[in-house]
Amino acid sequence: MQKHYYLSNPYCQIMSSPNTVVVGLDGAHFEILEPWIDAGELPNLQRIFESGLTSDLESVLPPVTSPNWKAYSTGKNPGKFGIFWWENIDLDEKRVYYPEDRKHNTIELWEILAQDSPVGVIGVPTTHPPKSINGFVVSGAPDGDNTGYASPPEVEKLLDRKLDYRVMPEHRINPRDSESLSEIYDVIDSRFRAAKLLADEYDLSFLQVTTFYINVLQHFLWRSEDTLKGWKIIDNHIGEFLDDETDVILMSDHGSTKIDTVFHINTWLANNGYLSVNTGISSKLQELGLSRERIGKFVDSVGVGNLARNLAPDRLLNSLPDEQGELKRGQKTNHINWTDTLALASGQGPVYINAPKDSKEYHIIREKLIDELTDIRGPSGTAVAKEVVKGEDIYSGPYLDEAPDLCINQTPGVHIQGGIGRNEIFSNPSDGNWRAENKRNGLFAALGPSFRSGSIDGLSILDLTPTILHLYGNPIPSDMDGCVRKDVFSPESGLANRDIEYTDSYEYITEIARIRNIARDSPL
Repeated sequence: MQKHYYLSNPYCQIMSSPNTVVVGLDGAHFEILEPWIDAGELPNLQRIFESGLTSDLESVLPPVTSPNWKAYSTGKNPGKFGIFWWENIDLDEKRVYYPEDRKHNTIELWEILAQDSPVGVIGVPTTHPPKSINGFVVSGAPDGDNTGYASPPEVEKLLDRKLDYRVMPEHRINPRDSESLSEIYDVIDSRFRAAKLLADEYDLSFLQVTTFYINVLQHFLWRSEDTLKGWKIIDNHIGEFLDDETDVILMSDHGSTKIDTVFHINTWLANNGYLSVNTGISSKLQELGLSRERIGKFVDSVGVGNLARNLAPDRLLNSLPDEQGELKRGQKTNHINWTDTLALASGQGPVYINAPKDSKEYHIIREKLIDELTDIRGPSGTAVAKEVVKGEDIYSGPYLDEAPDLCINQTPGVHIQGGIGRNEIFSNPSDGNWRAENKRNGLFAALGPSFRSGSIDGLSILDLTPTILHLYGNPIPSDMDGCVRKDVFSPESGLANRDIEYTDSYEYITEIARIRNIARDSPL
């Protein structure tokens, strides 16, 4: 029997409305939505786009879920919070890792707003473990967990009891498996059901509800009927937020576009003498037919997903190559010959140079890489790089020394893969799983009494938090990189004429949050 997510939802009919609702749509852009809107498939999105304000939203580089959700919530570039992709490459310690401890070191939008009244945050990536704030935080995928996902803990108990809530689906996505797709739809639906349930429990002034898994559908299925089904669930729920008194903001961390070719950058670096790797074990496992995909498919096929994942932890699965013999982040550290390596790359843009930054060698290598990466052409003759930029030109702050030395802004249609161990430099997207890749242009749209209609240009993801703080009458932290975009506001609201205030005094919020978290976790 087909599920009707919206009509059968007992939490969709009545909801206490916050002053502002921000709907985060991971990977969304007008490119994928406009054909469906023109066909009348997404009436609520159509209403917002036609009656409200729209703009492209420029991501920070690389245009990836991590670091862009943190860039949004802090208004700061990654050099100020120290997360540059789903991995950082530490050349001093010779390791590839993800700095989990840095996810909560910087003040975020909702912490500032929560000083004055309760706020709610649901589903935002890179918010696990959840911070303790005035209101609630329900952390999101893909770095979350199905336990310990909410603060305060009673929110998690309520969601488990009422909704059987899941941050992560049990099965990995399989485009040919209806059960896998059904799980994705349930997870997307549950974000909004949770938002409406909790909005009735808390008197919220601000609500952020974000869905990550619509981007998963786009990555694997691009513009398909299965992806449209996910968007219809979202569209139906968004309609519940639309009234004459509520400001509704739609935003994404990056956009998406169809993949034409995959560029395996570390294979190119190895073939050109920049990278030295030892993938002998990976090759042998591949010859034996042991890969992450095959193990994962077996686990899912026998229906013991969560149990098997507990018995075979991520570190074991990550030690296996993929179907093409490629190793991911978990095993890069052990398979790189660091002393013989001059450069190493992550996926989707970041490149690190293994030489002292103040040395002549460093500058020679970097200039050579800029020239060579700029000149690389794919099988169709298209440049891999739209541009190659130096780290200090796009990052600033206390973590600048750890930032990538270069970042490739991918040409639309090119997916830069950052694993090691693959033989070929280019591959066809049909050889892998993804059909769509991230692009730097995301989506912004707003409808409500505070916003004007029409369109604007030049909006950055870094501008959203300062602009929302101005909407609420809060001073802007002086170390934010984004600016208040007064041109988004309607003349009638008075917000365009209000003076912008700045402050250096929000640092105490971090200490308050730390004390709250200690109290929450204390057994006493």
